[in-house]
Amino acid sequence: SCNTRRTPGNCGAMELSADFERALDERDLSGILQEMRRRPGQIEVQQAASDAIFRCVQHNPSAAKEVVALGGLQDLSGAIKGNVGHRDLCTESCTALWRLCREGGFAVAQAAIQQGCFEALKSVLDAHPEGSAPNEAALLALGCLADHGMVSIGGKDQVEMGTKKQKGKATALIRIIPEQGF
Repeated sequence: SCNTRRTPGNCGAMELSADFERALDERDLSGILQEMRRRPGQIEVQQAASDAIFRCVQHNPSAAKEVVALGGLQDLSGAIKGNVGHRDLCTESCTALWRLCREGGFAVAQAAIQQGCFEALKSVLDAHPEGSAPNEAALLALGCLADHGMVSIGGKDQVEMGTKKQKGKATALIRIIPEQGF
């Protein structure tokens, strides 16, 4: 038995620092995000922090907005982009993004698009096979963004990002279609 918190499902993982343990136990979002920034290359920290964010914002819209205000969307998308091949980390980070957008509503979904989450989620779709846990988690988050009008999901493998047209504002429509052949 271990006295320290380990990353979920991996008893042999590295021990987490006492400060990080405290932040996780107290649901201190600022402390969790600081640890993510302090140790960006440590997958276990990024994964545990993503899971903690998911749990902290559950049924708590104000906590979701706090994560956004603290720059957490950028931290989560950075964790994904920096470790896009890591199955468990991508699954945890994508589900955390889904929870943030679900609990925080339109404002958080809009911030997610502006802060690079779409690109991170798209990279997961590209890196992981259809039906895998990270791919499904990314689709779940993209579905929530679609519910708020931030993206549209077309045919089988087509996801596009669009912004609503407003007079005097720049708009972009990005269509992502998988390569044919092979």
